[in-house]
Amino acid sequence: MFKKLILIGVAGLMLSGCYATTTQVKKDMITLGGCVSGGVAGNQIGSGNGKKLATAVGILAGCKMGGAVADKVVDKDQN
Repeated sequence: MFKKLILIGVAGLMLSGCYATTTQVKKDMITLGGCVSGGVAGNQIGSGNGKKLATAVGILAGCKMGGAVADKVVDKDQN
């Protein structure tokens, strides 16, 4: 059940990115997608407190990578 909700949330984020019209909104949506993806990936690791830590680290890493991807993708579209 939880995995289905996560997948629905990620799909919603991806689709909402299609409607983004400004550069900053596009960057924010891509970064948010990275955060969610990182959290989901981190949640698959460990158990108990280790799982919580892995989820938190996954979110932070996903946000960082999502931001980097957003900068490259949106800046590339502007050229």
